[in-house]
Parts: sequence; C-alpha cells; structure tokens
Amino acid sequence: MSKPFDQPRNKQVTVVFAFAICMLLALAAESNHFHFLYGITFSFTSLFVLLGLRLFGYWPGLLIAAVVLALGTFLHEEPVSHYILFLEAAIVGLFLRKNKNRLFGLDVAFWLLIGIPSLFCLYMTESMLASKDLLLVAAILAMNGMINALFTEIVYQYTPLPKWSGYSFNMRRPNSFSKVLFHFSIGIVFISFLLNIFMNSLSSFKEVSLYAQRISSTEVERIAKAWDNWQLPSTRMLEPEQVSFFQYMLEGTPADLHISVTNAEHFIAASNHSDEIGQTLDLAKDRKLTSISPKSYVAMPNVKMNSLHSQTWHDGYFVYSDTISTNQWYIYVQIPLSNYQNYLFSKYFTHFVYLIGLAVFTAIVAYLINRWLSRGLTKLAAATTDLPLKLKQMNTIEWPSSSIVEVHSLITNFKQMSTNLIHMFQESQRNNERLEAQAFMLQQSEERLHQLAYYDMLTGLPNRLQFSLHAKDLFANYTNINKPIAVMYADINRFKQINDTLGHAVGDILLQKAAERFGASAIGDCAVFRLGGDEFVFAGYYEHEADLASNAQAVVDSFNEPFVIDGAMLFLTVSVGISVYPQDGGDMDTIIRNADIAMYNAKEQGDGCYRFFMPTLVNAMTEKMQLENGLYHALKENQFSLHYQPKINAATGELCGIEALIRWRHPELGMIPPDKFIPLAEQSGFILDIDSWVFREACRQNKAWQDAGLQRICVSVNISARHFYQGHLSEMIVGALKDTGLEAQYVSLEITEGVFMRNLDQVIETIRFLRGLGIQISIDDFGTGYSSLNQLQRLPISDVKLDRSFIQGIVDDEKKSSIVKAIIELVHSMNMKVVAEGVETAAESQFCTDLNCDELQGYLFSKPVPPQELALMLKKTG
Repeated sequence: MSKPFDQPRNKQVTVVFAFAICMLLALAAESNHFHFLYGITFSFTSLFVLLGLRLFGYWPGLLIAAVVLALGTFLHEEPVSHYILFLEAAIVGLFLRKNKNRLFGLDVAFWLLIGIPSLFCLYMTESMLASKDLLLVAAILAMNGMINALFTEIVYQYTPLPKWSGYSFNMRRPNSFSKVLFHFSIGIVFISFLLNIFMNSLSSFKEVSLYAQRISSTEVERIAKAWDNWQLPSTRMLEPEQVSFFQYMLEGTPADLHISVTNAEHFIAASNHSDEIGQTLDLAKDRKLTSISPKSYVAMPNVKMNSLHSQTWHDGYFVYSDTISTNQWYIYVQIPLSNYQNYLFSKYFTHFVYLIGLAVFTAIVAYLINRWLSRGLTKLAAATTDLPLKLKQMNTIEWPSSSIVEVHSLITNFKQMSTNLIHMFQESQRNNERLEAQAFMLQQSEERLHQLAYYDMLTGLPNRLQFSLHAKDLFANYTNINKPIAVMYADINRFKQINDTLGHAVGDILLQKAAERFGASAIGDCAVFRLGGDEFVFAGYYEHEADLASNAQAVVDSFNEPFVIDGAMLFLTVSVGISVYPQDGGDMDTIIRNADIAMYNAKEQGDGCYRFFMPTLVNAMTEKMQLENGLYHALKENQFSLHYQPKINAATGELCGIEALIRWRHPELGMIPPDKFIPLAEQSGFILDIDSWVFREACRQNKAWQDAGLQRICVSVNISARHFYQGHLSEMIVGALKDTGLEAQYVSLEITEGVFMRNLDQVIETIRFLRGLGIQISIDDFGTGYSSLNQLQRLPISDVKLDRSFIQGIVDDEKKSSIVKAIIELVHSMNMKVVAEGVETAAESQFCTDLNCDELQGYLFSKPVPPQELALMLKKTG
C-alpha cells in the first residue's frame, strides 16, 4: 500500500485536503442514516471509510473509521454493535494491502465469514427476535456493507477521484471488460435491493399503522358510545362513579391492547392493566414519539449507549389518543409493534431471499455474457500484442473468430491493417535502398548546392550572400594590405522599361549579356557581384584614384555597343556610383549605402556616367527624402498657397488673364521652389492630389474676386499628364466647378506635350469633353516636348504657350526669331492664340508684339503675386 503522506511536499497539501474531505463525508454519512422497519438502517459510512483505505492507505483509513465511530457513539448514541464497521475496516484493509484491486471480494468474504456471525451472536444476547429474524437483520446489515464496498470500488476505478485527491503517483491500470460488466450487473441488483427494501418499508409501515389505527379507533368509539348512553344529560355523575364506569368498560378489552384513561393531569384513573392505576402516564419517558396522524403516534424506546441491543421495534408501540366528556377525560390505546413482527419479518425474508436469488442469477448471466463477449476480444488482444514485431519477423498470426458483428468487424480490420503493415514494411525496405542510393547522389551534389547558395542562377555571378562574405574578407585584410577598398554600385538605366515593354524573357537575356560585359570590364582584383534585379556591385582594392576612375569609365563604356536580342538592337546606358573605404565610411553598410547614393546622383546628372560619393550628396538625399515625406503633411496642414502671374494682351497692354502657380512654405526649410518638389510629386503620384487642390483653390479664388465685383478674367491651372492616365480628370473638374460655382469659361487648363505620348485617342476624347464644358485648353512649354506640329490639327486646343527658351535672346538670334515666327503663323492658321512666356525685357516684348503674338507673360509685367496683390490689379483694371 502506498503512503501518500510520505509524498513530496508539493503534493502534501492536496492529499491532506482530500483526506479531510473524506473524513467530513464519513461524518455526514454517520449522522444521516436511512431508517427502515424494526430499527434496520442503511448507512454510507463504510463507503467513505473503505474509500479512505483505498486512497490513503491502511492507517489513515483506520483513523477515519475510529474517529467517525467514536463521534457516532458519543453524539448519536449508536449501539456497540455498530463497531462491526471498525472491524470491517481493520480486516479488509489488512488484506487489501496485498490485493489492491479486490476490495469487493474481500468485503464479501468478511461479511460471510465474520460480519454476519458476529452480528448474529451479539443480537442473540438481548434481542427477543427469533433466530430467523435475527439472521435476516444481520444479513441486511451485511448487504449494506457489501453495497458500500461495491460502490467504493466503482468510484475508485471509474472516476478521476484518485487524481483529484493527489493520489496520481500510482498509475491505475485499465479495467477489463469482464470486470466492468460484473460491476454493472451487480450494481443494478444492489440498487434494486435498496429500492425494494425502501418501498417495502414504506408500504408495510403504512399497512400496519392503518390497521392499528382502525382497531384503536373502534375500541375508543365503543367506550365513548357507552359513555354517552350511560350518562343522562339531566344527571351529573360524580368523579368516582365515572372512574368506576371506565374501569368496568376496560375489563373486557383484548389483552394485546393497552388502554388507559387519564384526567387532564395525565393521572391514570382506569386501565386494563390494574397495576398502572394511580400512576402518571408519560409516553415520552425513555421513548421517542413520532406523529403519523393527528391522533396517532409511534413510540420507540431509546437505545442506551454501550448497549448490545439492536435498535428494533420490538419494544415499540402504536399510540392512539382521544378525549371523552368534553376534554375532561383522555383515553390512550397502546398496541405493541411486536404483534406485527412475524408478519413484517416474513415479508422481509421473502423479499430478501428473492433478491439473493436474483443476484445469483444475475451473476451467472453476467458470467455467461462476459464469456461470450470477451472470449473473442481476449484472443484478439493476445494475437495483436507486439503485432508490428511479429509482422516484421514474418510470424504467422492466428486470428480468432467471433459471432458478434462488432467483434468480427474488429478482427477483420486488424487483418487488413496487418496486411497493410506488411506492405509498408516491404515498401520501407525498398525506400531504405533508394535512400542509400540518393545519399550517395546527395553527397556528390553538395558542391552544386554550394554553387546555388552563393552564386546567381541567371548570370552565374556571385550573389549577395557571396558579396557579404567577400566584403568581410576585404575589411579583415585591410590592415595587412593597407590599400583603400572601393565599392562601385552599377544600375542599368531604363531596365524596367525594357521588362515592361519587351517582357521578362528579354530582360533576363539582357541581364546575362550585361553580366558578361561587367565581368570583362573589371580591372585587376576587382570582383563583380549581382545583388538582384539590375543592380550590380564591383568591390576590390585599388592604389590610385585614377585607376578607380578608369575602371568606372570602363564599366560605363561597356554599354557603348548596343545589345542585340532576337534581332533587335537595344541602346542602353549604365550609371555608376563609387564609394571608398575608409574615407567615405567606417563600415561596409555605410560604404554600400554611399555608393548607392552616388549612383542615384549619377542618374540625376544624366545617363551613362559615374559619380564619386561626396558628403553633400547625403544632405541632398536627406533633403529629397524630407521633401518627399513632407508633401503629404503640406497638403494636410495647409502649407501650400497659390500665387498668380498676370497675362497681358500684346495689342492693348491690358490684363487679360492670370496663371495660378503653387508655392510651398515648409515649416523647417522655408519656401521650397516648385522645380524642387513638383518632380518629386510627379514621381510619387502625389501630384494628382496637389493638382486637384490647386484647381479647386484657383476656382474658388476667381469666384471670390468675381463676387467682389472685380474684373472677370480666365485663370490658368497647370495639370499633370498623370491625370489623363491615372486620375479622374473630368470628374475632378466638374466637381470643383460645381462646388465653387465658377463658370467654365473662366478656367484654362495648361498641359504639356508629354500628355500626347500615350493613349492619344483617350487624351483627345477627354480634351473634347472639357472643351465642350467651355474650358480652354493650352499647351504649355510648346516646342520642348515630343509632339509634332502635325498633331495640333487633331487637338481641340485654344492656345499655345511658347517656352521661355524661345523668348530669351530672340532679338539677337535670327534662327530663334525665324522659328518663333513660323510657329506663330502656323498656330494662327489653325485659329489658336499664341502666348509668349518668360518675357523679361521691353525689347523682347516689342519683338513678340511685332510677330503678332497674342498674349505676353513674364517678369517684365509682374512676378507671381499673392491673391491680395492681384486683387488690387484687378480692381484698377476693373
């Protein structure tokens, strides 16, 4: 038997708590018995005592039994015969230490060999019951103990109580099918026994009590009727005469009835037992009264502590009480319960024998069913023990047979599983052979895997991982070689355009050819790597900066010859950025980043060149990033504003229009020129939101001037080409005009020639829609883009703005003047106006006027001014 109180400290609290709960439950059961007839009781006390033995061991279980029985004796006055429970716990617990899983069998043996004989002998000393009745009482008490033992075993075996009580340190074995069936069948018989005893007690008690009440009430009615007939209303009898009358009436009563007549002080005046006359009648003395009707009671003798007498109903009485002569006299009829003893015990004995027979029959049936059901399962369990090992060793399996469908299906499933396992073993053997061959192949391909891990699969150049290792080696050997380390970052210009237009297959071929040229252009110990996409890196030592510049130029010059792919010639350039360790940075990450910055600077300076890193590039790049990040906040926080530059009628010199120009006052950098942030907005796509705000604000301001009574003029707004491909230009313009209330004729859109590079038909359709609204369309910076003069005839354009590059120096440059004159004549021939922008001198103004230019714009007339200043101009002209 295990010792739970010797377990580690972390389990002791749980075990002690469970022990206390078990003790309390045993005390509660001892305080609440289920009472049947003739003092027979049913108690669950031994259930918790036996459970304590099973859970906590021998001595803790005996402690529970001793404490419970001692308290039951002193508090509830249980008879000494109740100590058979302690004897049960001691003997069963002793044998249970070596036979842990046989609690019920040990308890049955105890009651048959020790318990029933001991109780029978104890009851024989004082009880007046017959031997057969005493044997029945002892057997019922023994049955109580066996039922508790059975349910103790069921609770322990089929509930998680051992784990909850901290008793999980002993692993509980699985239960056999036969044992589960046995517990189930015997449990049903025992429950039926309890229910039968209980119902029989109720029905028997009710039957006997009604019979006793009927006899008692009949006798009382006889005496009361005689009293009424004997005593005349006109005659008042004296008390002695009344007592004599009652004594006379009681002399003929049956001997098994004990009838007494008392006065109001319960003094016995008459009785059919003459020895009681003159005494005081106290029914509650040494008895316990229980009411069963308004006039009927059951009087049971109290059992004295330490008595060997069992609390039976042999000395009990049915008591019937009533009044005679207007509550002057009280009559009591007492009928001994022993009168019905033989009848009741005969019924008990009959039921008990029936239940014993039923239990034996059930046990036999359970055994036969268990043998029928479990025989096939038992053989199957034996056959499947170590089944994988048997199959692996190709041993013959003897499969059982069964007439039960479920068991037969289970056997069939095991057969099929065994067949599958054999196939699996065979397949596993073949797989092992293949794995050995593959292991040899894997060993041979290890070098190939290394190649794939450190080299680019497309170009064959070392990849980013190899570059990181090479860079670490360069830095590690720097102190020994004492030569500067150069990193050149090369990027193919317009590679994305090649991929998008000609496809990725062509792009891959281009990368392969570029890798070949880069490899050929590398000078000395300079190595080339492909980091990804169209990004390549050159890294190595150098001695003189001239050698480094020569190497960079060689890389740039490697793209002088066109690439021929699928018969097509591709002319491309490469931009190179150079960073040197240690002068441009103290670690490789910094050197690579600075080379990347220098490469982007080379792209900005023009295709096909290289640039060395300079610290100022960091500031420029930082400023560029700051501007890019600040664009969103600028619009959200109202950092943008509009200035307006007037347009002058060349013939009259009057104000004929204005152009809205955006300005950005950065909270940290101050006023940002448009040529700095507009290209950034174009690249990021944020130009769509900026143009939308500019157009709406210009319309609002123009409408406000008109509402103020100022001159009605047309305001020109620059619109990015992105609106024609990515935005919803028409919806934006219509919505702004509707919200501001400005008429469309007072708005002009200025677009560049880049609008006509893609989707020309879609662009023309959009322009025609806007022209249909009344909006004027102007081509800005005409002559600097990609459109031809032939396209003008297809475009619904209202005017053309000559770029300022044509106006500057036009007076002294005959070629410029001839070009401008030809453009003006061509535009006029298509009924469009010409606007000259960038006019800064009077000579340029006069010259453009002489060439019949329609409108003039430039610093000669006015620089862009805030709305307040322009309002003054409009007021003067108005």
